[in-house]
Amino acid sequence: MIPSFCLLVLEGCLWAQPQSGDRAEAATIQRVKNTLASSLDSSLPKVSLEFFLKYESGGAPIQWEVNDCVEQAGNPPTDRGSDPPICVEADFQKDQTAVTVMVSVGSLKKGSSGTPAVFSVMVNNPSGRSHSLSRLGDLPKELHRPSPKSPRDLPTPTTSSV
Repeated sequence: MIPSFCLLVLEGCLWAQPQSGDRAEAATIQRVKNTLASSLDSSLPKVSLEFFLKYESGGAPIQWEVNDCVEQAGNPPTDRGSDPPICVEADFQKDQTAVTVMVSVGSLKKGSSGTPAVFSVMVNNPSGRSHSLSRLGDLPKELHRPSPKSPRDLPTPTTSSV
């Protein structure tokens, strides 16, 4: 009876642990979603980041997740003392253009703390060209820019006999 009780308590602890982590992640994501776009870039309106991205995505689904902002070097002695930043990542696709917005919210050791700040804004065009935007405020212009036109067939030159 006692081993069964211990096993039940252990299962309960293991089950509760991921849920508290999930709750912390959900709270961090919600905090970033509620952040005013104008606090991330003064050229943007005073609307939540979630509203701004939904508007710019044209209603496309947005995937939100918490992760490291950058990949660690992969060198244990170098990584041991590092404290990589943590970001909330928002991904969406509009008209075959993929967008990733990373907002830093703290660090791995310190956790979610401080004021959210734009870490990066990446755009991957249908042509496969990927580039970074210097400001979140550049995103509307980038998404609403007409796609480059393909070259048209030129008319066949006519020769004149003069």
